Amino acid sequence: MLNSYYIGGDTTNVKCEVKLNAPSSGFIQKSNPVSRFIRFQKGSELEKKLFPTDPRENPKLVYEEIKHRAGDYFHEYKEWKEEEVTILQVCIFGQDYYLAEYVFNKDLK
Repeated sequence: MLNSYYIGGDTTNVKCEVKLNAPSSGFIQKSNPVSRFIRFQKGSELEKKLFPTDPRENPKLVYEEIKHRAGDYFHEYKEWKEEEVTILQVCIFGQDYYLAEYVFNKDLK
């Protein structure tokens, strides 16, 4: 498997060597300890948020977080959040479904 690439030079005068640890056999595996997976349909609103057509716009994920009131575990409420994400891998399966591995940008720091 070719997973080592030379950037900015040739093989004798190496300026930068990049090694990828990703399979190319048609399956997707977890590549980051804090990453998560999400499945969505082609043409959905989620696809438009994760793959924006404007190159200046960062991918975002809108999700619902369940929270509890302080000291009270029986009453919970839901809060909508929008966070910027980085898409690490994408696998297309079926007619029009995506499986994407993503990580929140705040977790990368």
